[in-house]
Amino acid sequence: MPSPPDIARARSFLEQRYGPAVGVVEWAGEGAWSRCFGFEHEGRELVVRFGRHRSDFEKDRRASGFRGPGLPVPELLELGRAFGAHFAVSTRGRGEPLETLSSEAWQAALPSVLGTLDATRDLDLSKTSGWGRWGADGQGEETSWREFLLAVEKDDPVSRIHGWRERLAESPEGDAAFRSGHARLVEITADLSVGRHLVHADLINRNVLVAGDRVGAIFDWGSSLYGDFLYDLAWLEFWSPWHPGLAAVGIRAEARRHYEAIGLEVPDFERRMLASAAHIGLGHLAYNAHTGNRAALTAVVERLAPMLDAPVQGTLTRSSPGERPGLSSWACRG
Repeated sequence: MPSPPDIARARSFLEQRYGPAVGVVEWAGEGAWSRCFGFEHEGRELVVRFGRHRSDFEKDRRASGFRGPGLPVPELLELGRAFGAHFAVSTRGRGEPLETLSSEAWQAALPSVLGTLDATRDLDLSKTSGWGRWGADGQGEETSWREFLLAVEKDDPVSRIHGWRERLAESPEGDAAFRSGHARLVEITADLSVGRHLVHADLINRNVLVAGDRVGAIFDWGSSLYGDFLYDLAWLEFWSPWHPGLAAVGIRAEARRHYEAIGLEVPDFERRMLASAAHIGLGHLAYNAHTGNRAALTAVVERLAPMLDAPVQGTLTRSSPGERPGLSSWACRG
């Protein structure tokens, strides 16, 4: 942002907008693309976020329409200009960030987490089209899931991380891992067919809050996709080594037991999980090259290597009644 606000500036902005009835204003967090403050107004707990990219907030406004009993998406109330950039005011969720939970808390919250993923998967997308990242109009950018996955190699001039290819070339191990990983992704996705579903695509990074044993809020839909619902499961599994509670719960095995219990058949499970994991890893090689974080780049290289070397096996073969036929065929946002 041209001038990121602190608490004092955020309070001044809110009082100018809502009057002196604004209650306590407090720091609520910061990510790569926005800065967030909690506040009270007329008995309601709200948050205001400030960021450069209006498109993220517009996607959150559209995502407000997804909310329901199994999908606690905050309501976006207002969107506008502030501090030379943009702001969005939403209702506030409370709880602990999903990735910080202990193994015991993870085990308790797991039914709610998997139920939230079910609710996301079951949303009606019939009024939208396209695959991959979608915009404020609700339409996806790509013509197939495979096209979206393979496009991770493109260094798009309009991307927020444009220039990553040149920077990645400065790391021989990172560059080699990306090239071999993308070649493996081409192989994995050949003739891959999936249903088209809503995917959050950023379930950690403080974007899911858990209150007790329930998901209390799921927000920040700026990275959201249309594609394979297993992408969100692969996201949690990919990052599990960095989060001991998540690592201990064994999210893949738990999810498969859950699918069996609810009668959801998931064809080509292993290959789809691997395709999603490869895309997540490649996207973060690009992101960490852009930011110059060599330690994180090396960690992703090490995380990807055994995945890409492993054979694809243990697939499920029966079709799912909940999945529509697909066309054959990351934390960075394009």
